[in-house]
Amino acid sequence: MAINVSELSKQQAPLFSHPLATIYLTASLVMLPALLFGAMANGTDSIFHARWMQYFSHQFWSGELYPRWLMGLNDGSGSPAFFIYPPFSQYVTALLHPLFPSPQLAAVLLGVSMWFAMVASGIACFHWLRRVLPARQSAAVVGAMAYMLAPYHLYIDVYQRGAVAEAWAFVWPPLTLLLIHRGDHASPARLALLSITIAGLLITHAPSSLILLPAYCLYALLLDWHDRHLVRCASLLAGSLLACLLAGWYLGPALTHTHYINTAALFGGRNQSTNWLIGGGAWPDPVIERDIYIAVALQFGIGLIAGAVALWEAKRGERGMAVLALLFSVIPLVMMTVVSRPLWQLGLPINQLQFPWRFTVLLSLGGALATALLSARRAPSTLKLVLVPLVFLAGNAVIYWFPASYDFAPSAAASPVDIDGSRWDAPEYQLAPRVAVEGIFADANARILTGSGRLRVTEWRPRSLSIDVDVKQASMIAIRQFDYPGWSASALPANAARPTLVKGKPYLQVLAPAGQYTIRLALTETLPERMGRLASITGAIVAAGLLALGWFLPSRKTM
Repeated sequence: MAINVSELSKQQAPLFSHPLATIYLTASLVMLPALLFGAMANGTDSIFHARWMQYFSHQFWSGELYPRWLMGLNDGSGSPAFFIYPPFSQYVTALLHPLFPSPQLAAVLLGVSMWFAMVASGIACFHWLRRVLPARQSAAVVGAMAYMLAPYHLYIDVYQRGAVAEAWAFVWPPLTLLLIHRGDHASPARLALLSITIAGLLITHAPSSLILLPAYCLYALLLDWHDRHLVRCASLLAGSLLACLLAGWYLGPALTHTHYINTAALFGGRNQSTNWLIGGGAWPDPVIERDIYIAVALQFGIGLIAGAVALWEAKRGERGMAVLALLFSVIPLVMMTVVSRPLWQLGLPINQLQFPWRFTVLLSLGGALATALLSARRAPSTLKLVLVPLVFLAGNAVIYWFPASYDFAPSAAASPVDIDGSRWDAPEYQLAPRVAVEGIFADANARILTGSGRLRVTEWRPRSLSIDVDVKQASMIAIRQFDYPGWSASALPANAARPTLVKGKPYLQVLAPAGQYTIRLALTETLPERMGRLASITGAIVAAGLLALGWFLPSRKTM
């Protein structure tokens, strides 16, 4: 379903003659505070992303393809963060890390990553809207700018929260919608690409999938209903299944290891979804409440008005996209308000979102589509076309300059540039209370708790430790790493007395028999990791086969 506005296509405002340049310039201007002044250091989650990227990058460049266990975090006790958390944004910063190796540049590196994410989301949105409005390039540019400048996307995710993964998640939905829109006939290559974009979302910010996969279904259903077939719906189903295979290396552990971490800190207490509903009472965090209210009011208001006007002015047979833009605006608002409280109280997987305000990603898509549709019906003067992006830019500026309650001035406790082994991860990835491990090891990574003898750490790598011991009697040895499913203990030489790994302790403890030998400790690859890796390899082979088939079929037709 493409909107026919060819009568307006002959004129083109100068600003939109070079759409990609416009997107690059827009992204660069709004990211200047992060690129030049390290403004992302003030984000409430930036400190954790900065610490993750330091340890993830170090382990990646040391030869670990998928660093899951970040051994330097939590006062050197290790963190299971990437058994659970999607890794895509960390791979981006890892690849950029050699250009910004100093921990003092952590905030700038986060800003560079966000600049790439902003550019990529703008380009993706432009190409999607260009497909919806093939005769109006300027309208597609305006919609892409509205998507980039949506206050939730720009200010709240980037500057206020420092939500790196969620900001990167904005890249994938327009690409998926583009492929769905083009899928009016079956194509192996398109199916492969569709699965890649869905898998990209899963390994970038899995919670957003709970919001966007139903939205994709609605989009495909609307277009298939218009064309009187179910090709897109069938392709979306097949692509989603293939995407789960592609993302299996991440999904396997993520879906099975959650109960090993502190889920009470992740989903309980202040993080219960019902605590963050609009109109549901005071929020645990008054600053984010204020900012979300402003962002949602602005984005919903503009999306509703633009969508309604576009629907009113649309010709018969062209109203489907306007209806969809309105649905993408109204549904998120309902899900974010107290009206939807009964749904959140059912204990459905949607509660894994933590915060209902994350539905604003769908609101941002609806606003971009509505803005583009409205712009396609306006006279193509630059001022009229960029009115919505300018309003969004002003909204970002207003909430950016409000006094912030968070004080992240450089200090040993809070600055993300202060990265060292004594730093702690987010509460959900602290596998024991700090008091249970702080002060136990001092400057050593291993010590004898009971018994007597000598020991020396000879290998200290992620998931692989070696300790030479010489004990006169059975001794209890403590190692500075959290206990976690998968740790095993063995001894070298093989005929040495076998040490026993004591379970249920806050940190690794090994009962070592008397003797002189080497204790080997390994966090072995778990079954979900192995199965997930196999699923990803299988998915990659299938996707590559579909791409090759798509490449081969056109050549067969020309023969």
